[in-house]
Amino acid sequence: MTESRITAPPAAGPERLTLSWDSCVSRALVHRNAVAEVLLTDARALPDGRFLLAAQWPRSYATSGTGSDERHDPMLAAETIRQVGLYICQRFLGAPSTSRPVIRSVGFLLDNSAEPVVGYGATDVLCRAEVYDMRHVDDVPWPVALSVRMECSAAGREFGSAFGRMRVLSEEEYETFRGPYAGADPVRDEVHWRPSPTEVSVPSPGDVMLVRNPSGALLVAPADLRHPRFFDHPSDHVPGMVLLEAARQAACLAGASPGRLSGCHLRALRFTEWNAPVHVECGPAEDAWAFQVTQGGDTTASGTLTFATKG
Repeated sequence: MTESRITAPPAAGPERLTLSWDSCVSRALVHRNAVAEVLLTDARALPDGRFLLAAQWPRSYATSGTGSDERHDPMLAAETIRQVGLYICQRFLGAPSTSRPVIRSVGFLLDNSAEPVVGYGATDVLCRAEVYDMRHVDDVPWPVALSVRMECSAAGREFGSAFGRMRVLSEEEYETFRGPYAGADPVRDEVHWRPSPTEVSVPSPGDVMLVRNPSGALLVAPADLRHPRFFDHPSDHVPGMVLLEAARQAACLAGASPGRLSGCHLRALRFTEWNAPVHVECGPAEDAWAFQVTQGGDTTASGTLTFATKG
C-alpha cells in the first residue's frame, strides 16, 4: 500500500472529550437504511481539513478466535472509511443529500497485534481524518472529487489507518451516466457450487460471496442479497464492499487462510454490473495477494490484500 499515514493529535486528550459515543449520526448521511448499520456517532471539524470522528464497532461483527482473543472483522475498517468519507462530504463540505458519491478506491492497514479485543459491548473507536486532493468545478459549491485518510485508535491505542477516494455526482449526473443501469436490480446466476463458510472464513452460509461454475472459475454471487451489511439498501451495481469481501474469500480458497486480513487496497475502474457474470481471480504477488475482478473480458476492479502470519 502506498498511502502515507497522517500526522494528527494524540489519540487521547481534550479533543477526544468533545465527542460522543451515545447515539449514531443520521443514517441518511452515511447512506444506510438501518440504524444498526451506522458506525459513526459524532464528528468535529478541526483546522486545515482535519476531522475527529467517533465510531462504534459492534460486538456482533467479531471474528478470529474465541473468548479473550476475539477481535472485530477487519472489513469494518473499510466500512468505517466509507462512512467517514460520506459523512464529511455532506456534513462539512456541503454536498446535498441527493448527491451520489461513487467510491473510486478504498483500503486499510491494521496492526493485528494492537487491534482492540471485543468486550461485553461495542468498541469505541476514535478516527482522526484528513481530507485532501479535492477537486472543484465552476458553479458547484461542493467538491466533485476528494480523498480521505484516517487513523484509528481505541482506548488510547492506535491500531490502524485507512484511506479512500470518491467522485461526487449530482442525481442528474448519476442517472445520465448510468443510463439503463440506473434502476437495475440484481439477477441471480445459477448456482453450481458454493464454498462452505469454513472454506472462506465466514460465520454463516449467507456470508459467502462466491460460486464456482462448471469450468472451475470463481464468480461473485452473494448467497444473501438481503445481507444486512452488504445489502442494507438496493444498489444498481455490485457494491465495492461486496467485491472486496469476494476477493478476500477468493484469497482464502487460493491458500491465504487461515491468515488474518491485515490490509487491502481496492481500485474501482468502472461499475460492476448485475446483468453479466462477474469473475474474480486472486493469487500471491510478492508479500501480498493480488486480485482482479472482470466482467465481459474487461477489468472492473483490482487490488491487493495482505494477511498476517498469525490470526
